[in-house]
Order: sequence, then structure tokens, then C-alpha cells
Amino acid sequence: MDAGFDVTAVRRSGSSEGQTSLPPGVVAIKTVDYTSLDDLKAAFDGQDAVVSVLATASVGAPQRLAVDAAVAAGVKRFIPSEFGINTRKVRGTSIGKILAAKIGTVDYLEELVAKGEGLTWTGVSTGLFFDWVSAVLFYFF
Repeated sequence: MDAGFDVTAVRRSGSSEGQTSLPPGVVAIKTVDYTSLDDLKAAFDGQDAVVSVLATASVGAPQRLAVDAAVAAGVKRFIPSEFGINTRKVRGTSIGKILAAKIGTVDYLEELVAKGEGLTWTGVSTGLFFDWVSAVLFYFF
């Protein structure tokens, strides 16, 4: 990529393996069992960062296992599937109940950082309707 990173896409085994259309800059695709620490660790070996894009319904145990694999592989930065609402602000609300797995993942990341596991994390919170607001109300910006 222009920034000098080699990007590897990781997909779960059994997913549309016939699809090979990749964004520019993606240099490899690794197919893994998302329930296997060893598979995920092997996919993350040599990577500086992992960006998780798991859907909310899948984010619980698979994302936590991905965090563990990232630590085992020596990854420096983990970006959890945290792209909508800032989950640090919804704990104890009805939305917080829906996003409990995401909240748990970020809590776990904070625990690992506090223990000095060598992993850092970044949350990307764009707000719930950022794309829509950007398109519809762009002139307000």
C-alpha cells in the first residue's frame, strides 16, 4: 500500500473462497478456522496490527480468541470491531446490552494492556449513522 504496509486478509474457512477480488494493497489471503488459536496465530505471525471486522453477532468468543492469537503472535496493535457507537459510553444501557460482547472485548483488551502483554489497541468510533449523516447533511460540516 501507499503507506508501506503489506496487508493480509484473513477469512474464515468455508466462506466464499471463490471470491478473489481484493482491494489494492492486499497481498495475501489466509483462510483459517476462527475457533482455532493456532490457525489465527499462524495468520497473525509477522503482522504489526490486526483489524477485526467481525459482525456484532459474531464478535464475542471469536474476537476474544483473535485477541489471544494476536498476543501469542507478537502483534503490536489490535483494532477491535468497534466502528459504530463508542461502547465505553453505553455500559448499563439498553444499547449496552446489545453490544455486551463488544464491551467485553474492549474490557479484555484493557486488562491485557494493564498486564503489560505488549499489545495496544485502538477503537474507531464513527457514531451510529456517520455515513448517512455525511451524505445527507454534508453541507453542515
